[in-house]
Amino acid sequence: MMKWILAISILAVYANTVVFVVSWGLKWSVLLVNWKKNRRQAITAVDDGATARSGHPAALTSYGAAFFSVHLPTHNEPPDIVIKTIDSILASHYDDFELLVIDNNTSDPDLWTPVSEHCLQMGPRVRFYHCMNVANAKAGALDIALGLRSCRSTHVVIVDADYTVDRDFLNRASDLLAHNEYDYIQFPQSYRGEGAAGLKYELGLYFATVSRAADAANTMLLTGTLSVIAVNALNTLGGWKTSTLTEDAEIGLQLHMRGFRGRYIGQSAGAGLLPFTFFDLEKQRERWIHGNFQVLARYFTRIMTVKKTYLVAILSQLSAWFAFLLIPMVFMLLIPLFAGYQPLSGQAAWALAMAAATIILDFVSRFVFIRLSGSSTKLAQVLDTFVVSWALAARSSMATFTGNLPASRIFHRTNKSLCDDSGVVRSISTTVVAIVGSLAVLQGLLMAQPSVVVAGILLALMLPFQWLTSRRLLRYRNHLRAR
Repeated sequence: MMKWILAISILAVYANTVVFVVSWGLKWSVLLVNWKKNRRQAITAVDDGATARSGHPAALTSYGAAFFSVHLPTHNEPPDIVIKTIDSILASHYDDFELLVIDNNTSDPDLWTPVSEHCLQMGPRVRFYHCMNVANAKAGALDIALGLRSCRSTHVVIVDADYTVDRDFLNRASDLLAHNEYDYIQFPQSYRGEGAAGLKYELGLYFATVSRAADAANTMLLTGTLSVIAVNALNTLGGWKTSTLTEDAEIGLQLHMRGFRGRYIGQSAGAGLLPFTFFDLEKQRERWIHGNFQVLARYFTRIMTVKKTYLVAILSQLSAWFAFLLIPMVFMLLIPLFAGYQPLSGQAAWALAMAAATIILDFVSRFVFIRLSGSSTKLAQVLDTFVVSWALAARSSMATFTGNLPASRIFHRTNKSLCDDSGVVRSISTTVVAIVGSLAVLQGLLMAQPSVVVAGILLALMLPFQWLTSRRLLRYRNHLRAR
């Protein structure tokens, strides 16, 4: 029996190594595409901003051809944060828009009533709807909003409840749509408040690398907020008919497969709030991984039939947060059960070496990728970003291998309440991985396997990296509280 378990474990390590290499191959291809793009832009003096591909400067007129229906979905959100978002949208320099606030499944009237009262004071441009028994979480709320929009609306704009938008956001979107044949455009996510710079860089890394490369291949998917989509394109899809946790990526993929043209605009148009605790950060990352895994699984056959340039860009976006360290960690932990602490031979020795190498290469590759991405020029910023990336590697690895389980289909809202301390929970997964790393160090010493010792030390580093990230999030939260 143990021989069969060992054989299956060895095959799992080999298979994981192949997927790991493909995953990092996609990431390196992103850097290569961006390097080529930077060279072309250096020659033609074209940037990623509002003037790119259009040749027209951003207009600041108050009226335009587009009439925007801005949709603001909320669920159990602190009313002061939602009201701040509403006010930022209404402060827009653009006049041709409406704002629909869709509160879904919030049972506590103390949360949604203040928002409703505030909307009533803002005039007929703003409409508030409180809806219960809404299915499919955010996608369900957006589908309701699509049916309630004004018949004048030409485009839907998605804004998350914690995002304050720039006053010229709609102006820039209108200008881009007026001078280009775009069916949807996506602005990057950014974050307000002082502190937690490493996390801001780590989250921004996706847009600085993956999104830019996807835009070069004309395969940009949506990312959930600051998205502008043509109404006729959404109607062609039948609305927000999604079944995954990342409805944005799924709708973006559907739009691309229907032949609609999208664009990533590499200029900030608004800023949201970071998760306030490491626990909430992990749950958010887990939701993104689970959702993208579900999209990949559901559309895998269709994705594999697209052009090669599209295929690489789509896979890079959907797998951007994936990590493949779980199987190597488990294999190193199980080796003493198979062979005690004696030196291994044959396939088992190769598998152990590959498991340790996977962990070491992932650690090094993360640092090199961040350094070469160009999103952080200073070494201190690179190190801050890397600390967050490695601290999240344990939960990301577990989420990658649980993406198709029934529990992975439950939507977990990221807590954005400054007064709620219920989310201050220590990360169990990182602690477990640190213990596994410590055991691997001991095991490597007993078996005279230096690579296993190094891999174990790197795994154990996740715990102090988590502590550093948690401390920075605490300072970030305290700064917002003090304002």
